[in-house]
Amino acid sequence: MAHAFASLLAFLRLAALGVGHSQTDLQRAENLVTCLQGRFPTLCRTEWLSPADKQKAAQAERRENLNTCLSGKFPMLCNRGELSAEEETQVAAAEKRENLSTCLTGRFTVLCNKQMLSGTELPRVAEAERVENLRTCLTGRFPSLCDHSLLSTGQEEQARDAERHTSKLIKQQGPRTLPPRAGRRSGSSGCESGHWVDSVSDDGEIVKLEDGSMWEVDGADTPDSSLWLPTTDIVVCDGRLINTEDNEKVSATQIR
Repeated sequence: MAHAFASLLAFLRLAALGVGHSQTDLQRAENLVTCLQGRFPTLCRTEWLSPADKQKAAQAERRENLNTCLSGKFPMLCNRGELSAEEETQVAAAEKRENLSTCLTGRFTVLCNKQMLSGTELPRVAEAERVENLRTCLTGRFPSLCDHSLLSTGQEEQARDAERHTSKLIKQQGPRTLPPRAGRRSGSSGCESGHWVDSVSDDGEIVKLEDGSMWEVDGADTPDSSLWLPTTDIVVCDGRLINTEDNEKVSATQIR
């Protein structure tokens, strides 16, 4: 790393003194920094590097690849060709662990690779999926997301009743209009009630409230917000949107 900083300083000195072509020198210095980060191999112009810096850049790329692989979260971004046999074993364990964590939420069945689960893990995941499916069904708000094949006879009746009740409420409410500002409550906590969802983007990333405000939801919370329906009551509270009907909270930033 000391060699990298020395090389960078040398390039910057040349640029400051006007030796050669200053723009090219600056570009080379910036390229060296990019290469030695190891995070963006496609942006690294190796033809601009000295032999020693090329070796350091290759080591940095391998290090970053290993970090990505060991997270277990991005198998498609992991270049296994750069892994040793021991590292490959560690990465396989990390991916298995991350997959199990995803499966046990019961919420992301499409992302759950059941072929990676053991015989003792499969029943746990199946139960998690049944519990999550029942929770979804009993809201009555998402008939298309409710897998009735996972419900018992009693649960099936409860789900149908919930769907009918929700449908009736929506018809009774009709279009909702903006209440007077005085009807909202804002305390010392920085929370403001009296809002509701106007619309949500398909991926749950953008939530529009009835007052026209637009909110960008944190990526980790979009699975929740993507299921929110219009007319859902919302409390805005210190960078969070709180769905008071389902008791769900998402981190969000107001963008308009």
